Amino acid sequence: MTLIPVAELKKRVASIAIAGGIPAEDADMLAETLVVTDMRGVHSHGVVRLARYLDCIQAGGIKPAVMPVTISETDTSLQVSAAGGLGIPAAVRTMRRLMEKAKEQPICMATVNHSDHYGAAGYYSMMAADEGYLAFSMSNTCPLIAPTGGRAAAIGNNPFAYSAPGRKYRGLLFDICMSKVAAGKLIFAAAENKPIPEGWILTHDGKPTTDANEIWHDPVMLPFAEHKGYGLAVMVELMTAVLGMSGMMSGVHSWNTKPGRDANTGHAFIIINPRYMGGEEAFRDRVDAMIDELKRCPTMDGVSEILYPGELEWRREAKALQEGLDLPEATMKELERAEAMVAQ
Repeated sequence: MTLIPVAELKKRVASIAIAGGIPAEDADMLAETLVVTDMRGVHSHGVVRLARYLDCIQAGGIKPAVMPVTISETDTSLQVSAAGGLGIPAAVRTMRRLMEKAKEQPICMATVNHSDHYGAAGYYSMMAADEGYLAFSMSNTCPLIAPTGGRAAAIGNNPFAYSAPGRKYRGLLFDICMSKVAAGKLIFAAAENKPIPEGWILTHDGKPTTDANEIWHDPVMLPFAEHKGYGLAVMVELMTAVLGMSGMMSGVHSWNTKPGRDANTGHAFIIINPRYMGGEEAFRDRVDAMIDELKRCPTMDGVSEILYPGELEWRREAKALQEGLDLPEATMKELERAEAMVAQ
């Protein structure tokens, strides 16, 4: 096992990004977001994604140096275009602006269109929670999952996250996609040549499979909890695409490698300021009280403790900060591929 210090990994990722044509400020945002995601144990959305971003940049599908454009703005809202650029810097900048608005407003919302893959949804909701806000983050994707009863991909595997701050506890973080399993987990299973449970995905022509390598052949993902995951995917599509004026379902071109065409992915962010709902201090105390009560729940046989949403992530993050990161083999291969791409 080779543990990589967090600061060293961030510097390495940022250096690769800069060599790949990404401005230094944006490269730092990219490195911070991807490495923190790995620190929290969400390896499917961490550094493993860097080479794919560079693929899209080199093919002309992502403009690495463009700045987001404000389409409309009020005291409580933002509508932003990422202008065909990277999703992570556009999302970070939008959240920073939204948090400034939320200082003086009970609720604020932003949408981003003409964007690209923005990494882990929970990174952005937690940006706001760390500043004392209750926050929501979501994005659409190209069609990846079948509606209940369908055998073809019709709607995105649309991620959704919420975060809230505590006091004794850092706070809550919940981040999900709408399929039974994240695509990143299939990538790792394929890299390790491991079978997957039947019912996770269908082949591209709608047949059940246990072969993780189907991830490379346009599989159809299935929604978690049948109609419940499907319904939540539609909700995110409403917020990001219908309301945010981004590409909608088949209009999203994820991992875009066609020159001159942006992915037109959409994101949406909501921030609620507890100061206007009884006060931030009372809110933090009540979040702690809720977590305390959850953790007092009697456990089933064989279960050592009840975990609250985000608890595992905070433990992993603290351990990584202290000891360094042990990245999966698939991530290291993609990191090395990214380095080779920019060295040419």
